[in-house]
Amino acid sequence: MGHQEVTVVLNASVFLAAMLLDEPKEVYNGAMRMLLDIDSGKVIVHVPDRFEDEVLGGLVEAISKGRPVSATVFATFLHFWGKFRIHHRSVDWHAEEVFQAALRWRVSYYDALYLVIAQKFGATYWTADRKLLRFMQRHRFPDLPLMAWIGDYRRYPFTP
Repeated sequence: MGHQEVTVVLNASVFLAAMLLDEPKEVYNGAMRMLLDIDSGKVIVHVPDRFEDEVLGGLVEAISKGRPVSATVFATFLHFWGKFRIHHRSVDWHAEEVFQAALRWRVSYYDALYLVIAQKFGATYWTADRKLLRFMQRHRFPDLPLMAWIGDYRRYPFTP
């Protein structure tokens, strides 16, 4: 029996969790397992074009604060960036639809962007932000895509 691909939208917080060596163990381990599954082709990742800016900005901030990072952090980012399906503004998503979704779901514009892409592509949205996930689960908005916390990620197949 062959494996089936899993489609996800990966929040920048998840990628950062794999690169920042002082993250909580369960978050770091879940993020690393996700990256291994992406690298092997078991997981197909969709991200907005702004993902690059969020990850690299987060890394600059972390390094500036003296947080320990992987020695190959930039090369690792470039490796995975080449594997992601990148969605661009005005082609795959539009500012107004993200703005409206942010208001409807009561989240930040950036969080809404990832959620809109997950909704459009039938993907599960993965985040390292437990507070956001709890808020969304508590409010049970009917049009939200599936959401999951990276600390719960296990090797394929994932079943919530």
